[in-house]
Amino acid sequence: MSDSGWFTTGRLVAVVLAGLLATGSWSASATAQGLGPGVAPQFDFDVNRPAGVPHMPPQGAWGEIINVTDRWLVLQNHIGQQFPINIEDVDEFLIRWPSSIDQISATSMVEAVGPSPGSNVVNTGHVDHFEGADRSLVAPTYNELLPNNMAVTTIDPGFNRFMNAWDYGGQNLLYGWAYPIMPGPGTGLSGNPTRLHVVGNLVNRVPMQIGLPGNNFATVLPNATGEITVTQVTLGSTRLTRKGDYAFLMPRQAKPRGLWVSQLVLYKTIPFRRFNAGGR
Repeated sequence: MSDSGWFTTGRLVAVVLAGLLATGSWSASATAQGLGPGVAPQFDFDVNRPAGVPHMPPQGAWGEIINVTDRWLVLQNHIGQQFPINIEDVDEFLIRWPSSIDQISATSMVEAVGPSPGSNVVNTGHVDHFEGADRSLVAPTYNELLPNNMAVTTIDPGFNRFMNAWDYGGQNLLYGWAYPIMPGPGTGLSGNPTRLHVVGNLVNRVPMQIGLPGNNFATVLPNATGEITVTQVTLGSTRLTRKGDYAFLMPRQAKPRGLWVSQLVLYKTIPFRRFNAGGR
């Protein structure tokens, strides 16, 4: 289809999408996914979604790529509506490829996030690795995180709460009264549970150990699931996009020519090393 065709279609799409965003039909405020009718009324129609399209997540939306050119992607959402996306209107475009620990190279960057019992141990069910030029997507990192993904402040909240119980006054000053910090699910704690976000080179495979800034390392162990899944993350491009790929996206605005997306992540079903980039 020509660019003028996309422009005409885009105006109609913009009107439809604006209505969806205004009525909450494509909202980022869902509280549950895959729980069936009655749990989230605004998503009751999800039970009639096209076969194979995943349930909508709490934030953003799922869709399926139904057409791709060098400049355009056409995505169909969970109720069959189609939206053109110009590649220039995607702020961040990533692709996640299924992988395994033995496919992580010695020069890769590995990212893990999860609860920590201490001693630089991360309990998680998933890690990502970045190879070659895609290593520029991340940087060596060692951060303690709170349950709302904020970084731990200079005053250690875990120690402060341990010594001073649940100090609401101090909590309001540290994090703001509108966003109180709650303990993580299943922790049994009355304070702030600690999570670690680490990024570094692979030092050892079993147990998995990741090199950290300051000549240190973190040990990555399975969480309660007992296993660690792995994906390889690459920078996205239309050259690597195929009809039938599933996508997770965060819509920002309906523009006259189509959808403006803050983040678009494609999910592949084969490893990157087996992918043939030569044809569509």
